[in-house]
Amino acid sequence: MANIKKQRKNRIRKTVFLVAVFVVALAVYFVWTSMNAEKEHTVYTSIEEPTLPVVYAGMEGGFENRLYGYLQDMGNSAADDSLTVLPEDRVLSLRINEYDNMVAKISYEIRSLDLSHFIENTETDAEDIRSENGFLYVDLPIQNLIEKDSQYLLSIHLDIGEKIVNYYTRIIWTDSALPYEMLAFADNFTKLTFDYEKAAGELVTYLETSQSAKNDDLGYVNINSNFSQLTWGQTGMSLTTDTDVLLKEYQGVMGVVEVRYMTERNDSQGNVERYQVKDSFTMRVGAERIYLLNYERETSQIFEGSRRLFAGKRIMLGISAPDMLQTVRSDDGRHVAFKTDRELWSYDEEKKRAVNIFSFRSGVDDGVRANNDRHDIKILSVSDSGDVDFVVYGYMNRGRHEGYNGIAYYQYSSATDTITEVFFMPLKKTFEHIKNELEKLCVKNDNDMLYLFQNDSVIAVELKSGEMMDIASGLTDVSFAASDDQMKIAWQDSPDGYSRKLQLMDLYTGETEAVEASEGEYLRLQGFMDRDVIIGFCRESDVRTINGVERGIPMYKLSIRESGSNELKSYEKENVYIENVRTDESRIHLDKLSKTEESSYSYDGEDTIVYKEGENLNNRAGADSTVSETKKKEYFISLTEEIKNTRSIEISVPRKISYENSSNIELPLSDETGIMSFYAYVNGRLVGESNDFMRALDMCYDDIGYVLADNMTAVYNRAAKSGSHSIKDPLNLAEEVLRHYDEFTDSTVYDDGIIMLDGLGMNLNQILYYVYEDMPVILRTDGSGGCRLITGYDEFNNIRILDPETGGEELLGEAEATAFFEAFDSDFICPVRQVK
Repeated sequence: MANIKKQRKNRIRKTVFLVAVFVVALAVYFVWTSMNAEKEHTVYTSIEEPTLPVVYAGMEGGFENRLYGYLQDMGNSAADDSLTVLPEDRVLSLRINEYDNMVAKISYEIRSLDLSHFIENTETDAEDIRSENGFLYVDLPIQNLIEKDSQYLLSIHLDIGEKIVNYYTRIIWTDSALPYEMLAFADNFTKLTFDYEKAAGELVTYLETSQSAKNDDLGYVNINSNFSQLTWGQTGMSLTTDTDVLLKEYQGVMGVVEVRYMTERNDSQGNVERYQVKDSFTMRVGAERIYLLNYERETSQIFEGSRRLFAGKRIMLGISAPDMLQTVRSDDGRHVAFKTDRELWSYDEEKKRAVNIFSFRSGVDDGVRANNDRHDIKILSVSDSGDVDFVVYGYMNRGRHEGYNGIAYYQYSSATDTITEVFFMPLKKTFEHIKNELEKLCVKNDNDMLYLFQNDSVIAVELKSGEMMDIASGLTDVSFAASDDQMKIAWQDSPDGYSRKLQLMDLYTGETEAVEASEGEYLRLQGFMDRDVIIGFCRESDVRTINGVERGIPMYKLSIRESGSNELKSYEKENVYIENVRTDESRIHLDKLSKTEESSYSYDGEDTIVYKEGENLNNRAGADSTVSETKKKEYFISLTEEIKNTRSIEISVPRKISYENSSNIELPLSDETGIMSFYAYVNGRLVGESNDFMRALDMCYDDIGYVLADNMTAVYNRAAKSGSHSIKDPLNLAEEVLRHYDEFTDSTVYDDGIIMLDGLGMNLNQILYYVYEDMPVILRTDGSGGCRLITGYDEFNNIRILDPETGGEELLGEAEATAFFEAFDSDFICPVRQVK
């Protein structure tokens, strides 16, 4: 019996011991899991944290334009970022988050958008600045020196001791409540997309769902998407931040609003996924309601760098807009660098090591400053040793260049785990303008030469010495082109695109060669097909005349060349002339013209040149994608080496960033070509620029966009037109615009503030915008000064036409007016008043 009791007691002790061991093991497991969970959290780069204050310009309805600070004088370059509506008493309320700064003084000034007129310069008194709930508040009593319904540039200056920080917004003083209605509409629309039931009752009417729309991609949703796409499908997405609602444009009955916010969802394992989202709206206010003309939503999943995203032969990037992704591999395939949602990562397949090389996001900042999306990254090269060369361009959210717009060149060394800044190039233009030019050319060759397009010039930078060379300047969109891989460029020294000589440069070798025209001929650069240049040939004697005015020279031949002397293919047919050349994958499309008289031509259909049949000429390295039931299209990086155990993945950030040998590069101002520039916008986003007004209009017309000139003047806005309008006292206005008619040859700004636009080929709907703006449109009817003026239209598109010589008017129906205009080749001249 004693032995039994002893054995029982030993068993109890053993059981207690085992339980204790289990409890300790469990505790160790939870500690280990917690530690590993910490490592699963987002890692952040070693760049210095944001420091500058943020200013909020208040409007009615509780809306605020969030303004970011600049340490450079941006002039009017940042004016297209936002538009602030002043209250009736013109007292603009500001809310300022100082963060760790001390604002000593606040001043502001108001100028015309073209900066030619100085209107007001005021400094606030210290006692007018009040502190409440962790913010500063101040009211700007703007004087009665501005006109209603005109836009101006407001510059706000914060003195924070060692620095003066500048903030910019356009302002408008108006009696109309429409801007506030548009802001409220956009904000409500965005929030309703997270409530399926309410959205079904309120938002369906605004969609223009199309069967041709792709409804398998939540990264990009537009007005043609279906209702499920609009309301986030089966993702369970939720809004997690306040919406940042920004008025981008307002003109009469038209407005453009942008809404930015963050969202979250849980995946099937309960892991939290975060997203950065931007909604863009173009709308027009009608008699009874707001009409949504265009809508886009771009969503990018924030790549957290968690180990669970590295599995099998994939790195999962998730939902994204395609233009937010870039992938470049080293030649040996071991290293891959990828950009996703403005963050740069690299992955070493052999060592299973992932590095968050560059990101402006922060684990300390509240996200307001670090998450500002007015910048991007381009990967330039990845070496077999894992080194990565890249540029960061746009607004610098944090770090040494915080508060500057520009281009920073960096080199990441895998061996030393260090980022080295090579140079910084400050630029006084917005992120979108910098991006638009860099998309034309930004490439590095194997000899450490960087070539980029900025300020209408091709610039070369020798990376080891920092020496800068100007390769070509004064370039326009018709006198410069680059190959698909940007390693070949071509340019002409004539801004109108007609020259005796054309330069070709191979950026791999740096070698340049020239193509020269024969006697009595001109060359016209038509772009590239893959790495082969397309050159048009035309004869001086083939000048085209429309209504007595020379309108360029059609080409009689196209030549496709591997080099200046090596022609691969040509297109030339008897009595056939060529215009409007465009490329599409492996084909070149062109319009054919027939010569009808000595200098007159008629359209004779299209033709196509098949080039390298079957080849995918635009096959660039990028991310792959798959489609799931819940998240629809998801992007991923394909790997050659399988990841069998995600715990083996090492995730880190560079040890440090070095500025020791960095230099500042100042670009020369762009050469004056004497040709106007036009900027095409869609949903408040710059989509392209051109020196030809009609080309700029074509870039944005189908998407209900608008066009601005150099001086911020709106020269076309498809949405800003009502159903009917007639110009009062058209004869007096006719005298104002016709004074420039005889001397007019191309789009020009005249000293009296009138802009005359070359609208050759415009359609009826396009020219009526100017009539709505009380500017009569000129139709040229001969080469000796004859013309007609379009002065009004009604809801049935009956067109009122004025003969300025006789003062007589006639009313033509839509079909009759169209035929009348086409009889004179729709040779329109459209006047606009320059913004002052």
